[in-house]
Amino acid sequence: MNRRGFLKLAGVLPAAGLLPDLAWAAEPKTKNKTEASKKIVTSSKRQKAVVLIKLAGGNDGLNTLVPQRDYSLYAKNRSATLIPKHKLNEFPLDNGMSVNPYMTSLRRWWEQGDLAWIQGVGYPHGVLSHFRSSDIWETATSAFEHSEIGWLTQVLPQYKQGLHGVVLGEGLLGPMAGKDCHTIAMQSPQVFLSQVGLVEDIQPINHGSAALKHVVNIQHQLHNAGQQLKEKLASPVRLPGFSTSVLGRKLESVAQMILSNVDTAVYKLEHSGYDTHANQLNVHNNLLFELAAALNSFGDAMKQHGRWDDVLVITYSEFGRRVQENRGGGTDHGTASVQLVMGGRVSGGRVYGENPRLNDLDGDGNLHMTTDFRAVYGTLATRWFGVNNPWSQFGSVGFV
Repeated sequence: MNRRGFLKLAGVLPAAGLLPDLAWAAEPKTKNKTEASKKIVTSSKRQKAVVLIKLAGGNDGLNTLVPQRDYSLYAKNRSATLIPKHKLNEFPLDNGMSVNPYMTSLRRWWEQGDLAWIQGVGYPHGVLSHFRSSDIWETATSAFEHSEIGWLTQVLPQYKQGLHGVVLGEGLLGPMAGKDCHTIAMQSPQVFLSQVGLVEDIQPINHGSAALKHVVNIQHQLHNAGQQLKEKLASPVRLPGFSTSVLGRKLESVAQMILSNVDTAVYKLEHSGYDTHANQLNVHNNLLFELAAALNSFGDAMKQHGRWDDVLVITYSEFGRRVQENRGGGTDHGTASVQLVMGGRVSGGRVYGENPRLNDLDGDGNLHMTTDFRAVYGTLATRWFGVNNPWSQFGSVGFV
């Protein structure tokens, strides 16, 4: 590697090992130098996978799970953003709530026990800044703490070696940020495979500066990851009839990677547009329709190929929306919201957490948080990944 090549590579690596349209988070420090340079080993054992979908912008939980029992209180705060009462019979739940009627394609998964909801999810002293609240959610910290280490970076190195996660689309590493989590970020598998061939393999070195060794090791790891994906995705499984939305195409790529036995534990993607300050009703309904249709296609693909028990899909958003709608026919930044959980091993057909207390809002007109999001993370750590729970003080939620 000559000086010019080193400078060119180093110039694009400082933020988690970035190369055009693809990334590899830094290798953790290890006592055994040969261990750090191992190639990614594919396993014959089927890899379980979590699919994280960020509903970017702040999802309105009250129009996702609508209070059917307390409809009069809900309607008192909303007119332009109101889900009509007669529509709530299309996907009713057994706890006085009803799922947005644009998500009825998921009703069969609920009835089969493969879909669950978690209500009132948030954290104390909720922050209403997109960027700050996203940081809190993705690092599992409090409103008064700062960290650059993603919550999955505290979990996945205990669970497996090699490639920990794949970020698909425009999103940042987020929950997989940090030097100990090996993560590839890509626009799509097709773009990744077309570009990874430009990365030449360089064997790890034991001489020279720490910076040079780090860059060489990252390039070596990236090359190995690319070779694994190239091998696994040489003949991707065809999935006819998959949802054609942007989110649907992303989930189709995830499904193909899972069915091709790519050896990674987490896939993260984003569904954008949830910052609904104005003209919310149609925009939000369409977003939830896209989400439900894409999840329905994904579930069908996993089930048809015998992998439904190996996957768990979970949504999250940086915050919810205000209970009272604004003058623009939308809702402003709020606090607690809902999460959807879906998969063959989900304890579904249930709603976890308390119903929203519309007659007991905080001083800013927001819902009170009743389920700490770190209880959800802790449940994934212990019951899905089978590792130590860094957030045991927040309890757990029995959705899996």
